Order: sequence, then structure tokens, then C-alpha cells
Amino acid sequence: MKKIKLAFRIVIDQSSEMIWDRYVFDDTYFEYKIQHQVFDEKENPVKNYWELLQKNPNAKQIPFLLSGAASNYVAQLGGVVRSLPDVLGNTFFPFENFKLDLISSHLEDPSKHKIGLTFFSPELLLIDIIDGKYLLSNETDLENGWETFMLPFHPQVAIAYYQKI
Repeated sequence: MKKIKLAFRIVIDQSSEMIWDRYVFDDTYFEYKIQHQVFDEKENPVKNYWELLQKNPNAKQIPFLLSGAASNYVAQLGGVVRSLPDVLGNTFFPFENFKLDLISSHLEDPSKHKIGLTFFSPELLLIDIIDGKYLLSNETDLENGWETFMLPFHPQVAIAYYQKI
């Protein structure tokens, strides 16, 4: 058996339709425009994030600074992402923390603003893998049986931490 932590990543851009995603998009884009100006040169300005990063390596702080704009929305989730169901249809994915990455953005074109949010689960017990599904337990310290749930493999879920026990 192994102790693992799972990571679940969602990408939010201008085409995102869920209202929560839209709020995160709007606030992170607004914050991006502020931070872009902070890190840009007044004499020779650039418009997109990757150009800015090449000119000013300190702009690598921008994703962390955008996390503040997303953190209130993440707090609203109450430690559970409900868009990832287990095999019984229970829609929960417990998480302890998250990380925001800036995929792309542009000072004047919101259609180019795209972020990734990666949610990290608490430590889980990986009991087995059966037919493309993780057999997991929230109980990592028991020795004689566990209450379990099964999570199907998903293209946006990865094992972010692994410890053989």
C-alpha cells in the first residue's frame, strides 16, 4: 500500500461557462493587468505575459500574485471540488491547498488570458488500482480495514505525492 496525494487541475479561460470560473477569470485578469504594468518597462512596453517574462524575470511572481485574486473563490469551495465524481456519482474531491499557474495572458486581449488551478488532496491511502480506478481511503493510519471510495482515472488527475508504506 501507498500514501498518496492527488492533484486535480482545471483550466479557466474566456470560454469557461461555469459562473464560479467566470468570477475567477474576471478577477485574475483584472489583477493581471495591474501586475503587468508593475513589471513592464515604461520606455519599451510589451503586451503579453511571455514577452514580459523574457524582459523581466521578476515577472515570474505574477502567478503567485494572481493567487490572491483567486483565493477567496477557492475558499468558497470549502475544501471540496464538486466537479470530479467518484464511481458512485458522489461529486467531491477533497483538497488542502491549490496552486495557480498562468498559462498565458495579454494586457489588452482578455481572450488570451488563461490560468490553471491545481487542487491538492490531503494524504490518502492507495489500496489498489482496479479496472482503471483508484481504490482509496481517507483513513491512512488504520491496519485492519478501511472505509473506501473509488475514483476513476481522469485526464486531469495525477498522483502528486507517493510514499510506499
